[in-house]
Amino acid sequence: MMLTLLQANCLSFFHWVMITSAKASIFIIFLLGVKLVLRHKVGARFQYGLWSVLFIGLVLPWTPNSPASVYNYLNSSRLQEIVSMIAQTTQASSVNLANQQPGFARMTVAESQSDQGVISSEARRAKDENANSWLAALFAYRLIYYIWLLGALTLTVLIIGVNLRFSKNIGQALVTDPSLLAEYNKLKAELKIKREIPLHKSRRINSPSLLGLIRPKLLLPMGIEQTFSIEQVNHIFLHELIHFKRKDIWINCLSQVLLTCHWFNPLIWYAFYKMKEDQEIACDALVTSRINLEQAQDYAYTLLKLAETYRTAPRMASLANLSGSNSQIKKRLIILSKRRHKQTSPKWSLFAGLMIGLIALAVFSSTQGEANPALGQNAAISQGNSQGEAPGAVKGTADTSPGITIEDIAGPNYKGKVMLIKDPTRVELAVTKEIGVRGEKVSDLVKDMGGIAGINAGGFYDTDGKGTGAFPDGLTVKDGELVHNNVGEKEVNMVGFDDQGKMVLGSMAANQLEGRHLHEGVSFAPNLIVEGKSVISGDGGWGIAPRTGIGQRADGTVIFVVIDGRQSSWSMGATLRDLTQVFEDYEAVNAVNLDGGSSSEMVYQGSVLNKVSNIFGERYVPTAFVVKP
Repeated sequence: MMLTLLQANCLSFFHWVMITSAKASIFIIFLLGVKLVLRHKVGARFQYGLWSVLFIGLVLPWTPNSPASVYNYLNSSRLQEIVSMIAQTTQASSVNLANQQPGFARMTVAESQSDQGVISSEARRAKDENANSWLAALFAYRLIYYIWLLGALTLTVLIIGVNLRFSKNIGQALVTDPSLLAEYNKLKAELKIKREIPLHKSRRINSPSLLGLIRPKLLLPMGIEQTFSIEQVNHIFLHELIHFKRKDIWINCLSQVLLTCHWFNPLIWYAFYKMKEDQEIACDALVTSRINLEQAQDYAYTLLKLAETYRTAPRMASLANLSGSNSQIKKRLIILSKRRHKQTSPKWSLFAGLMIGLIALAVFSSTQGEANPALGQNAAISQGNSQGEAPGAVKGTADTSPGITIEDIAGPNYKGKVMLIKDPTRVELAVTKEIGVRGEKVSDLVKDMGGIAGINAGGFYDTDGKGTGAFPDGLTVKDGELVHNNVGEKEVNMVGFDDQGKMVLGSMAANQLEGRHLHEGVSFAPNLIVEGKSVISGDGGWGIAPRTGIGQRADGTVIFVVIDGRQSSWSMGATLRDLTQVFEDYEAVNAVNLDGGSSSEMVYQGSVLNKVSNIFGERYVPTAFVVKP
């Protein structure tokens, strides 16, 4: 079943929620620890303000790259594989698996016998078993997605229902008592609140509460003037108006939206519970800062009397009230009793702020390898577009070294990079030094070859499923020699170059490589353009994802294309039809799709030019096409 753009956006959003939720969980643990250690050193308002960092981390669709990111030091292949499997299933959800050519699944299992170049029947069975496991993982991922979506929709309906029912049954009436209105309006003037906030009474309200985002109103229980003195009612007014002044209802509604997205994460629920507690304590601190010591004692008594007189108000994001649970009231009373004798230090507040800032940078930032699209430091920008520039590309080209041009490309749902290499004989295949042990990052493969640029090449499989990029999938040819074979004499689609730099592509078996004059090459599919004609039907049937491709013009110029994806605020990704169109716009006569997804990457002079979709940065891969100096 083809994935629509809406479905792709939903899956991409789900993927972002999962990653953000995991990062937020780490941050919450550290934040609670810092708050616990410094609870007697910093003020209540500052402690409440620290929660804003969590809000920022949860809503940012894009995070900066930093050498301080903790993920630079957790860049293990196993952790990468966990994230990659999630990303792969996101892509696979959009693919009709029946349309994929056999042997080109992202993760397969085989018992390699590269020395003999033959695959055993046991290895074939292992490969089939792993394919079944991968399909099971795909099913599980989609099941989790639907459970998350159902939970979010259910919670949304419940929240809307509770708010509508509460608003319908509130039974409110305007307050007409002159003394109450006089005190209320006096406090509004002192707080410089010009907004109209009507004062209402209701039999349905069991605690004074500020209600509403767009049209706020202050609700009082019936008979409050008989239960509380005018000074105590004044304390209640002050507390609720400070909630309005600080935009606490807006903050509560944002936290409710975030909880709806992260409903499965108990740490985020607990964090927002503690934030609401800090919100009330901070509001108490602001109230007591505006009154004298004797009045502060009466304010504390008002809290106690509220807890004894009224039941706890319903928990609604659009409702802010003075009361709380008995344990919360007790905690607030203890803090109020100590605050009169305690002076908080600005130095400790600065220290706490720096600590939380550094922790947030380490947890929420991306790896240094996930560089923003950028050109080399020595790039010279020329005026105008080069011949064959793709429509929608950023104006101007960059000649990063003699014979190499890098250009930005953009489509309706994607952004990416194109590299043009004038001399095709400069393009060679790099293969990991430790086949069967582990792969390498593209930047390392380029460095090992003494190259200046490169892109990821063929797919890979792992016998133990650890995602190390240890084994190239299919046939791998380096300097005219077959260096790895896990398909025996079976024909697979190959792409590479002969010793004159002419692109060679098509289906071939190991015993046909020499006859096809393949000097450097890998297995992957599908072909996009063959002898000047597009061979892709429809959108290609592989859905929307990050893409890597390689092609060649009639004059021999080699074309590298890398398209970012799975990043809703940057680039969703491209279909095979989109990738083919890019090659057509650059006048390719031959072009082939290479391994994509989390592997898609373009490197120049040691820097990653695109935004890779892997939280841990560069992925470990077995092969790369490298440009030599």
